[in-house]
Amino acid sequence: MNAYSSLEATLHDIFWAEEGEPAELQLLEETLREYPGPSLEIGCGSGRLLLPLLQKGHEVEGVELSSEMLEMCRKAATDLSLEPVLYEADMTAFDPGKTYRSVLVPAFTLQLAPDPAAALAHFCKLLEAGGVIYLSVFIPMAELHRELPEGQWYEDHGAKLPDGRSATLETRHGLDRKARILTREHRYRLHGADGSLEAEHESQQTIRWFTARQLRGMLAKAGLEPIHAIADFDPEQPVDEEAQIITVVARKVGV
Repeated sequence: MNAYSSLEATLHDIFWAEEGEPAELQLLEETLREYPGPSLEIGCGSGRLLLPLLQKGHEVEGVELSSEMLEMCRKAATDLSLEPVLYEADMTAFDPGKTYRSVLVPAFTLQLAPDPAAALAHFCKLLEAGGVIYLSVFIPMAELHRELPEGQWYEDHGAKLPDGRSATLETRHGLDRKARILTREHRYRLHGADGSLEAEHESQQTIRWFTARQLRGMLAKAGLEPIHAIADFDPEQPVDEEAQIITVVARKVGV
């Protein structure tokens, strides 16, 4: 049940497209304008964020573990006459032999790492002195407040395809509240125009979450000093105990 492969890779952007323009895109642009120079996106996937940033003239490379997602990114880039620099590697061990002005970790990617604190420290090593890291994390409020049924399959996403077929995503989750671990099982299905099942793929994600206070501690331990933080992708919304999504820009301190 490999993540971001097979039908999951194929349908990933289709489901995201149903949500409209990525909420983080403007925030990423603002970070890159304020801190221009070579940048690296961690977990760039099919280029959903990377390619629009390249179109706007930003100098961003991408690293991604899924070969299928990278192939989708290359194809989309060719269609846009772009030539992104892409690496297929594990984000927690990736070593390009150089440093960057900024490292971008959007879309809650940090929380997929087996050890987010160690991953954050590794990302800091990829920064030049004074460079910045952009990252977003979330707290699974719907699961914690039991707004979604634990241990039961529920419909997560659905989309109609241009050729008349349809796609669905069902999810089942479990929580370890003490360890702050959310486990999600995903069931992707592709249906023909007549409703018949054409393909199915299952995958699993392990997501670790932490409080704003814990995040500050992780940043400090990694050698990063927060510059600013916002809640729920709203530049006017400060981070408080009600924040579901936390976005932080932090600077590498020291030499």
